[in-house]
Amino acid sequence: MAAAPHPETELFTESHWSPEAHGRITELCQGAFAGVPALRSVSHYSNGIIDFVVRRGDCPPLSSLVTERGEDIANESLPGSRLLLCTQDLNALMRPLGTGELMRVVLANARGGLWGGRVKAGEYLSALTDTPGGMPAADEAMNGLVSAIRTRVHHLPDELPGGLAGPPEPLPEHKERLRIDFGTATAGHDGLSEMRLRALWGGHVNSLDLQYAAFYRDWKLVCAGDVFENPELGPRFLDVSVRSRRTGYRDLAQNLRGHLARLTDALRLVVQPPADRLVLDVQEGAVFVTWLSPRDYVLGVTLDQRQVGHAESRLHELADALRELTTTEGN
Repeated sequence: MAAAPHPETELFTESHWSPEAHGRITELCQGAFAGVPALRSVSHYSNGIIDFVVRRGDCPPLSSLVTERGEDIANESLPGSRLLLCTQDLNALMRPLGTGELMRVVLANARGGLWGGRVKAGEYLSALTDTPGGMPAADEAMNGLVSAIRTRVHHLPDELPGGLAGPPEPLPEHKERLRIDFGTATAGHDGLSEMRLRALWGGHVNSLDLQYAAFYRDWKLVCAGDVFENPELGPRFLDVSVRSRRTGYRDLAQNLRGHLARLTDALRLVVQPPADRLVLDVQEGAVFVTWLSPRDYVLGVTLDQRQVGHAESRLHELADALRELTTTEGN
């Protein structure tokens, strides 16, 4: 069933949709499109079942591989449905880390991408953008939408998806207790000397936002460094030890390769892969993956939910420095 309740969007609903149950949430979803031309569509799910889709008007079909005439709600919600299935598996994979439930996933590249998020247990949203460079704006809009539904409809606390906005805080002035371990992929690359890598990690990994980073080439560990042993981070390890957390992030990096195929299948329904950005935002921080090439990537972690956005920005700076270093090495 389709309706036209908003001049900029189209609304597609399933038969169980009702204004009493879904009306306020639908209005908030429609409002998220204001001033965000990159946002293509937003889908709402209850217990894994699609409730409605809001789509920007006059959108072309996503893909001839997906589109079925007259099945707008199924066509538009399919990429998000696949992303949410992946999210369930990733949530189970991350739960032993003790940082809470997975509440936001971003999978993107320069051409666009997918966003998936948990409003509360059993209630989920997904969003698509097929606008080049559009994911940052779509991501910000969706983070705000989730917070609005939680606080204004369900009267629940804001979980700060994406972290706090605003300028980053100054880094601590004291010397960080950086631990860095080197993997087998370091050997044989003169440009990736341990001294250079240690300097890079010392300039980016810190106790404020980006507390862990690991670099992988051809899926093999080059190095991993963290400041988990800094005293101010001690309360973060009451339930999960520093050693277990380090092991957990290495295991996560290894297991991500197996999930990447399904994530890529979901992305392909919206834009041409590969992805160059993956965000796994949990209740206490986030895990980020930035790809340097299809087989080389940097994985970063923050344990502070307020600093999620700033930590990802710092990881991107580290990734840029590694690109420059590896380019120099190749020349």
